[in-house]
Amino acid sequence: MDFAARLHQLIEESEITQKELSIQLHMAPTTLNGYVNHYREPDFSTLVRLARYFHVTTDYLLGLSDLKEACPMPLSEDEGRLVGLYRRLLPEKRDLLIEQAKTLYRFEQKRL
Repeated sequence: MDFAARLHQLIEESEITQKELSIQLHMAPTTLNGYVNHYREPDFSTLVRLARYFHVTTDYLLGLSDLKEACPMPLSEDEGRLVGLYRRLLPEKRDLLIEQAKTLYRFEQKRL
């Protein structure tokens, strides 16, 4: 997905109009419309403002990553081991591991 499509999607998800967004970002509505409709591209500072407004990374906005947010903190040693094991499993076994984790989580929630 490219920048224009990502921006359009974020605007829709936020349930805000382009005009409202342009007012909040102190930007001409025609400029924002140009971004959404593929005939303009933002400069670096505008890209950063848009990313901050929507709480996403610039990489996400540019289509370089599908992760909206950067990892807030590094993985612990145990989390890293779990991720490593997950990555070494066959796809069908990964699904099984996820289901087992969900079951364990639900069990723990009932105990609280």
